[in-house]
This record gives sequence, structure tokens and C-alpha cells, in this order.
Amino acid sequence: MSVRRKILLVDDSALVRAVVVHALSASELDVVAIDDPRGIDDAVAKDHPDVLLVDATFPGVTDDDLVAVLARHVASLPVVLFSDRPEAQIRELVARSEARGFVPKDGATLAERLTPFLTEP
Repeated sequence: MSVRRKILLVDDSALVRAVVVHALSASELDVVAIDDPRGIDDAVAKDHPDVLLVDATFPGVTDDDLVAVLARHVASLPVVLFSDRPEAQIRELVARSEARGFVPKDGATLAERLTPFLTEP
């Protein structure tokens, strides 16, 4: 019996959260979803995710604010940004936040694209 891996999804769009939760759950991943990056600290402490999947854009949250929140978690779990921003912008944010990488917001192969982050030390 394999252990189910848990993803903490952070996205302000209810529709995106619903689609991603459905897609990842179908791939036998447990997903906890929240809508605001300011709730990441509490959710990580409560749910102990294996990966933190975070939208890169939130109303009222600057890139600096997001980097500050993510900085508290990048050493202890894989942080992956999830975005439809242009690739150059998201790569810059990945570098600034020290996230492990990013995946595009296309949904089609999301579970497959997250697999390397679930197996990295």
C-alpha cells in the first residue's frame, strides 16, 4: 500500500481550486486548498503537506509579500509556483522565492508535472 501524498494548493480562484483539486484527486493525491497566501503558515502547520503549490498572482499581495511567505517554507518542503504569467516573469519569481520550480496553469498534465517535486529530497 502506497502512502498518498498531500498537496497544499493556494489559489484565489474558486474555479481553479475546484478544477485542480479534481484533477489531482483523480491522480490519487490528497489536496487541501486555501484561497489566500497569508494562510499558508497555518495550513502547513495543520495539514503537513508534501508540496506547496501556489498561484503566483493574488489581489492585494505583491511579489515581495509572496516571496516573504514562501521563504518560511522553501527549506522544509517543495514550493512550486503555479501560473499563467509569461515564463520570464515566473522564472524571476521562482529565483527570488527559491521555489523548486513552476508549472503552467493548463491543468492537462498538472499531476504529471508535479511528480518530480514529490520525489525530490
